[in-house]
Amino acid sequence: MRCLACGAEMHLMHVVQDDTMPVPGYEHRTFMCSACGDIERRLVFARDTGQGHSEPVPVHTAPSISPAPTDQQERIAA
Repeated sequence: MRCLACGAEMHLMHVVQDDTMPVPGYEHRTFMCSACGDIERRLVFARDTGQGHSEPVPVHTAPSISPAPTDQQERIAA
């Protein structure tokens, strides 16, 4: 991330979990500029909430659609 004041690289200094949001995973991250020393604090949503799912999530697919019987198609055309 770049500093908004001077454009130099920002370094992550501190991370605090935010428990005030109704959805878990938000963090307050504090960054400090490597050149000018400017400090920025940002609220971010971190995808990894520390639960660490090691098993893959099953994928459910819809059943295939087969064509209608020919006698039904003839009734629709008429």
